[in-house]
Amino acid sequence: MNLRAATAIIALVIALAGTVWLGRGNGDVQPEAPVQKQVETSEDRPKISPTGPYPKAVVEKARYNFGSMAVGQTLSYNFILKNEGEAPLEVQKGATTCKCTLSEMKENLVAPGESVKIELTWTPKSPQEHFGQTATIWTNDPENQEIKLQIEGTANKLIAFTGDYAGSPQWSLPTMSTTDPVSFSGKIHTKYLNDFKILNIESSKSGLTSKFKPLTPEELKEADAKCGYAIEVTAHPDQFPLGGFNERLTVKTDIPHDLSPPGIGEKHDHEELQDPKHDHEHAEPEGPRNFVIQVSGNHTGPIRIVPTFGVQWNPKTMILNLGEFSAKEGKSVTLSMFVEGKEQPLEIVDQEVAPNFLEFELKKDDKFESKTKQRYELKFAVPPEMSPVFFGRTNLAKVKLQTNHPEAKEIEFRVQFISL
Repeated sequence: MNLRAATAIIALVIALAGTVWLGRGNGDVQPEAPVQKQVETSEDRPKISPTGPYPKAVVEKARYNFGSMAVGQTLSYNFILKNEGEAPLEVQKGATTCKCTLSEMKENLVAPGESVKIELTWTPKSPQEHFGQTATIWTNDPENQEIKLQIEGTANKLIAFTGDYAGSPQWSLPTMSTTDPVSFSGKIHTKYLNDFKILNIESSKSGLTSKFKPLTPEELKEADAKCGYAIEVTAHPDQFPLGGFNERLTVKTDIPHDLSPPGIGEKHDHEELQDPKHDHEHAEPEGPRNFVIQVSGNHTGPIRIVPTFGVQWNPKTMILNLGEFSAKEGKSVTLSMFVEGKEQPLEIVDQEVAPNFLEFELKKDDKFESKTKQRYELKFAVPPEMSPVFFGRTNLAKVKLQTNHPEAKEIEFRVQFISL
């Protein structure tokens, strides 16, 4: 038989959940949570001949760095194992992280001078700066009875965002202080797909609109991306109450959930190496992928609020923090509110206060003299002799006002406090 005959193939298909290296030590990839393996006995491995001649197992490159890839993508690499000895090389699959399938090798033997391909296929499931995986091959070479094949690299998110924070889908709009709309432009892009399409963008608020266009070649180069879009977000003040807001845009794309090449992961042949922790439910969510962008902003309008000394007031979120105080004594604070663009006094048409024991009062300062604005005193109070109560970030107290001001029809205050 010609020693250069067709190369036999071992297919080691590994569907990975991802492995974080804890250290490199002797150079082997060490999983953070090693899977449970069966006890390895001498019967599991190829038998070593007591006398020669012997095979000699040689791997051209036992470690492969794939660089970077996207979470959910599948890559493969062929390792070449040669027999440079004088006797047939017996090859058996050892332990792998998830699944190992051996095929297309007659009696698992590699004749002297021949070689086999060992294909590793991996799919990271979460972003990891140091992603790695190891497959073990057992042989009857007395000098190389166990061969570790390793892949390493970085697993990144498939889609990146350019905005306020690098890679973060959290965008902040400029402050809305007039009746004019405000806008912000950000980018959504990828370095792992040659092309993708935005089908449409849905907004959680009718007054928050968006439009998009493909990135130019110069913009793609700057973002180190193959494909992407610029998204312009616009907020219309007449659709937002005064105060801070957090809304979202849902970007619907044609990117499938399963990025694996056809045929990958369709069949399972675990044989004796089945991982007891392996999940056989491989169904991906139906339909293409959606991406959510959080959009925040602050609508001040014609209103400016100034706290008195010692009062914790956040103008961006319209949150008043009363801090901790005795439930028996209660607490009250006063803020100054300046209103522009209204000759007639500001009137409260309707108000909603929750909880109902929270007291609120709006009083005009008739002594304040100005041709362009008016001054009001806002008083918030938790009456004494109440039961201890907690209103934190997840359950803020609220004071919602409807006014006669055309540019401040709705004003919402949120109050945080702990009474002990």
